Amino acid sequence: MPHEPYTPPTPISPLSPTFGSPEPPKIGAREAPFSLWDYLREELLATDFDSHQEQKWERVSNFLSMPVAMEKIIGFGFIVCFDSFLYTFTILPIRFFLAFARFMSNMVRRSPPPLPPSQKADLLRGLLLIISLLILNPLTDASKIYHTIRGQDTIKLYVIFNALEIADRLCASIGQDILDCLFSRSTLEPLTHRKAVSTQTFRPVFFFSLALAYNVVHSLVMIYQLIAMNVAINSYDHSLLTLLVSNQFVEIKGSVFKRFEKDNLFQITCADIVERFTLALMLVIIAFRNLIELSGTEFDFAEGFVLPKSFGWFRGNNVLWTISYPVFMVLGCEMLVDWLKHAFITKFNHIRPSVYERYTDVLCLDLSSGSAVGRLRTRKHSYIDQSPLVARRLGFASIPLAALAILVGSQSLNLIFSANSDFVYPWAWTIRTLSQAELVYYATWIIVGLLFWLCFVVIKIIVGINLISYATRRRASMEEREAADVVNDFGRDPIGEGPEERKYNKELKSILDDGKDDVPRTAEIGENKPGDTGKKRRLRLEELTRYTMVKRIW
Repeated sequence: MPHEPYTPPTPISPLSPTFGSPEPPKIGAREAPFSLWDYLREELLATDFDSHQEQKWERVSNFLSMPVAMEKIIGFGFIVCFDSFLYTFTILPIRFFLAFARFMSNMVRRSPPPLPPSQKADLLRGLLLIISLLILNPLTDASKIYHTIRGQDTIKLYVIFNALEIADRLCASIGQDILDCLFSRSTLEPLTHRKAVSTQTFRPVFFFSLALAYNVVHSLVMIYQLIAMNVAINSYDHSLLTLLVSNQFVEIKGSVFKRFEKDNLFQITCADIVERFTLALMLVIIAFRNLIELSGTEFDFAEGFVLPKSFGWFRGNNVLWTISYPVFMVLGCEMLVDWLKHAFITKFNHIRPSVYERYTDVLCLDLSSGSAVGRLRTRKHSYIDQSPLVARRLGFASIPLAALAILVGSQSLNLIFSANSDFVYPWAWTIRTLSQAELVYYATWIIVGLLFWLCFVVIKIIVGINLISYATRRRASMEEREAADVVNDFGRDPIGEGPEERKYNKELKSILDDGKDDVPRTAEIGENKPGDTGKKRRLRLEELTRYTMVKRIW
């Protein structure tokens, strides 16, 4: 009986002995001779095909559907951040004046009722914002900061961008804890005249001082971020804007090639939501300031009027497009970076797009719990802060961002008023110096400002109602998605790999992890204890040294 030539096994072939035969040969076992004719016939006449195309297609489909799934939660989180941002300008002033009126009435009455902790928190939050603005106003001359940053070299600006980004995240991390300590019930309850002065009485003063220092520092970091971005956008060459865009793509390198679980991915998603909203707000402010700066300029490009090259490679006669072009380009690059980052993270870590639905459920649960109905159900909160609870989950710093908007907005209004040669600052007003036309002019601006504020209040109410109703509707099917999310738990099966391929990879890994190829471990530096069998375990802190490789060093 003639001897059948042996075909070399492949991990993807359905006819290979590794996957098809009942007794597959072990990897590394002695194989039958393989002649040149067998090799040529295998190369020229092979008709095998990959039977795992359907499984591999799941990886590709997940990769392609990832941007849509990610943009859903980022869009939802963007609206949540916008709602929390509007809270500082709409609801907080009303609550502050109500709490201040009750505080003044208690000062007049003989036996007033105690001020509730929630109104104490409103007073402290309002004072925190007002005092921060008074401190920051003389420190934030936009023109001086702009020319200081503009005079730096390109490499220095690259360092400035990265340093400001790191400082922003560090400030947001420690600031959330400081504000939670300030607005906790245990801190605010001793703040009353009904109790004798003790060490507990000075706790609110200490935490308020810490919160004030944090808010000033974080607001300064954001102001420098805004002006540095303004320098990059208004540069007369593409180098600075290219620097800003390339700095976003560096984020892919720092995130993609690492091991992530769905818990880590949720933290990355929350950071991307806050970063997207902050970047969009800063770019809108920059576009608005550019519009004000160019409002008195003749936009006649035929006369040789020079605009920065970053204002668009494709020039047009539309001024709004000319100003908004860099805004759209930076936002578009940020979106592209987020899509690629999340798509490759989920691909390498075998996480399915359905996990973003679970992330949305977590945010909706915070929204519904922070609403009036949710507070009636829970009846107990450790924090008195009435801002949305979901903002704490996202790590959104609303007070420093509000201080940034107020400072830059007031400076922009000064530019508008200073365009009028007859402009008189409010502190220089007298009845004799103001004419009737000027009184009508300033009264018109005040009325317009109040109307805009009322519009923002209405928008805040509409957005808040729709967010809570949407979160309440999602709670009905939340348990089903939680049960289906078991496919993304720890120890999940790889996407696109069948049982035969997983068995093949396991055998291959057993060869690569041969202990004979490893250097013996040293117990003196914490790598292994005497008597251990070499099984991987989690080291205790007492067993670690500076250069002990656990997962990664630093």
